[in-house]
This record gives sequence, structure tokens and C-alpha cells, in this order.
Amino acid sequence: MRIVKRQMLLHHSVSAVGGFIGGYSIFNHCDIFPNAQTGNLIKLSHSAVSGGLELVGMTALLFLVYAAGCVFYAVVRRFSRLSMKIISLIITALSVTAVGLISGVENHFIAVLPFVFAMPIQWNAFKNVGGNSSSTIFSSNNVRQAVMLLTKYFLDREKKDLRNAAFYWRTLLCFNLGAALGCLLSLWLGLQSVWCCLPLIALSGFFYYRYESAKIEAFT
Repeated sequence: MRIVKRQMLLHHSVSAVGGFIGGYSIFNHCDIFPNAQTGNLIKLSHSAVSGGLELVGMTALLFLVYAAGCVFYAVVRRFSRLSMKIISLIITALSVTAVGLISGVENHFIAVLPFVFAMPIQWNAFKNVGGNSSSTIFSSNNVRQAVMLLTKYFLDREKKDLRNAAFYWRTLLCFNLGAALGCLLSLWLGLQSVWCCLPLIALSGFFYYRYESAKIEAFT
């Protein structure tokens, strides 16, 4: 139980990182959401039928970089002895650094490419917690699970459903607090606010250490 609690705490802190990156990108880079591809693929279709060839190229680039992140995760997971969770945190920190260094670039699509690569790695690395499937980089499934489980609890009165619903609601809260923080800091610091994501990643690294420590203690 202690391991699961620490895993949930890690998941929620990483969700705040995902929310921050989403909020920062949408606020500073023309509503581009690097965490997911649904909106970008719709933009791709819209651009294709309206003849916007440059936008077609840019949104196609986002798709390819996102896909590359998925390929990276699958390959590295196969051959690396390191935990994909810590690898994801490192990649996310590197993506924040890269975005900070190229923050002055005029092309908004290029400006968020490091995030586009890092986010699917984070999604895959932190997708399961205590039997619950949950994303740390967007909210659609988390909303569905939170509402369905809470409704099921009111119908069946099973405490397990309430506990699981609470987990999803906390994930949503942390994600949106991170997004709000990203937007607020952008108001004050502009593009340089991206550097403020590094302390959140460091906090997640601390929670990862505590989670791994609990696992070691349990097995020894």
C-alpha cells in the first residue's frame, strides 16, 4: 500500500509537469498543444482541404516528431537497464532546456518540437498506477474515468470505486494546477517562464526516489 501511495504521488507530480508544458505552449505558441495529436491532426486535415501547404508541412512535422518519441520509448525500453520513468524525467528536463534555448525562434511549431518528442515518452512511462490507466499529459481519459467511477460509486456504493475516482480527480487537479502555473508565469516572465518547469521536474525526481526506496524496502 505504501508503494502504491508513493507511486500515486509521483504520478500526480508528473501530471503537474505535463500540465505546465501544455499551459506554457498554448499560452505562448498560438494554441499549439504538444502533449497530444488530436487537435494537430485536425489542423492537418483542415490545412490540406484549404490549401495551406505550409501549415500542412508543420503539422505533419509535429506528427512525425511525436511518433519518433513513441519509437524512442519502445526501443530504449527494450535495450536499457534504466527505468523508463527516470529516462522520461531526464528527456523532459532536456526538452525544457532546449525550448528555453530556442525560445526566440519565430516559428511556433519549431519552438515546441522538443516538447512534442518528450511528451509521448512521459505518457508511456507513467501510464499505469496501482491498476489504473491514467495519462499525465492530457485529460480526456482521466475525465471519463473520474466521472464514470464516481457515478458507479453512487450506484453501487463500493469504496474501491470511490478511491479510484479520487485518484483520477487528483490527477486532473494536479494537471490543471500545472497548466495554470504555466500560464500565470508566462504572464510575468513570457517565454523565459519555461525554465520554471525544471523545479517541478526535480520534485518529480525526488518523488521517484522515494517510490523506488519504498519498493526496495518492501522487497528486502
